[in-house]
Amino acid sequence: MKRLMLGLGFAGLLAIQISPSAILAWQQTQRLNDGRSVRLAVETRDPRDLLRGEYSVLAYEIGRLQGISAGTTPTGCDLDARDNCRLGSGRDVYVRLSADADGVHRADGVFLEAPTGNELFIKGSLGSAAFVRQGVPLGIRARAGGQPSEAATCQHSVCLTGNVNYGIERWYGAQGVPGKLDRTARKDILVEVRVASDGTAVIDGITVAGKAFAKTARLW
Repeated sequence: MKRLMLGLGFAGLLAIQISPSAILAWQQTQRLNDGRSVRLAVETRDPRDLLRGEYSVLAYEIGRLQGISAGTTPTGCDLDARDNCRLGSGRDVYVRLSADADGVHRADGVFLEAPTGNELFIKGSLGSAAFVRQGVPLGIRARAGGQPSEAATCQHSVCLTGNVNYGIERWYGAQGVPGKLDRTARKDILVEVRVASDGTAVIDGITVAGKAFAKTARLW
């Protein structure tokens, strides 16, 4: 009986220790299997995590929104009375995606609430951002030679300009693999992502010049 009790106690302790990892693996596999597939273009660099190993930081094109059409503005933002409204970081946003002729998904709208219907969108968290009314300058663009030109202006009724984090900005790989990825020309790298119905996303794989470079493991 004593051995049985010790065995049950050990099994319970082991279950407690592995449960969080098992739950995370289960949730990720569920998203990978059920999520809608999107393909994103990136910029990369190569840091390291002392505990988890080497990884690449993936700076997505859709992570830097410049004058994108905004569906609504937050309470207290009166763009009839002012040119723009600055936003605090951490606010959830939902970025609508559409595929171009090459199958790469681009941002074509941003919302403070999840879109309804069958629209494809990805959920993110705002960094520095602002809502801008139509006709207001978004920033200064440079001419050839580095000289400033006329400022781009908001082309929609309301625009959003700012940075968005989607929770998929780190990709971990075996020793030396993230560095190899970051020595690859940015234009050749695409990230395959699975997006769940609520907009949350996980990395499904990476392609380089149209060929598979990495694939996320599944439980089933």
